Amino acid sequence: MVLSGVDKMIRLQKNTANIRNICVLAHVDHGKTTLADCLISSNGIISSRLAGKLRYMDSREDEQVRGITMKSSAISLHYAEGHEEYLINLIDSPGHVDFSSEVSTAVRICDGCIIVVDAVEGVCPQTQAVLRQAWLENIRPVLVINKIDRLIVELKFTPQEAYSHLKNILEQINALTGTLFTSKVLEERAERETESQAKPHSEQGEQVYDWSAGLEDVDDSQLYFSPEQGNVVF
Repeated sequence: MVLSGVDKMIRLQKNTANIRNICVLAHVDHGKTTLADCLISSNGIISSRLAGKLRYMDSREDEQVRGITMKSSAISLHYAEGHEEYLINLIDSPGHVDFSSEVSTAVRICDGCIIVVDAVEGVCPQTQAVLRQAWLENIRPVLVINKIDRLIVELKFTPQEAYSHLKNILEQINALTGTLFTSKVLEERAERETESQAKPHSEQGEQVYDWSAGLEDVDDSQLYFSPEQGNVVF
């Protein structure tokens, strides 16, 4: 939907309850800026034919020359769902490890993030890094598996092979998420044990040690990426 002038932007900015800050995170060359172009074209700011070629968010000359994002850039987009209107502040962040400080800054000011993964290259080192940063800042991620056409055009996969490949990528991402979740639960358990040991005990016989990890008692049903939950985009 196209924004109808500055007046509408100002009105949306005043309704802070309907403002969302969203950042795009990924390994280098996995298609963050191209995805941002597609989202920008949905507002009519650029032509849909130029989406992916223009690299609208790469505003610096050196970014255009080198073809990679080096600085985080932001743009405000309009989104309507039913009778509700939202202002989405979209932040395109770098994927190269040399500019990881830009990613950390973007994540800290956001309510949610889009994690982009190349369908051919799969989970890369910087993918793991940005997923961990999103987890530490406690923002909700959405997974976008990008460049699916490469499975057909370049790798010549059959439908069954493509399905298995995409399933493996999803399992790798969920394995990383599970590792982060386990680490968090164990850290919290260690903190509780430290606090309990610091308290004075009236009798030595009253001490009870529970060596279970506590993972069984924690609800992790909404934790993982799954198309059924609506947090995976192909």
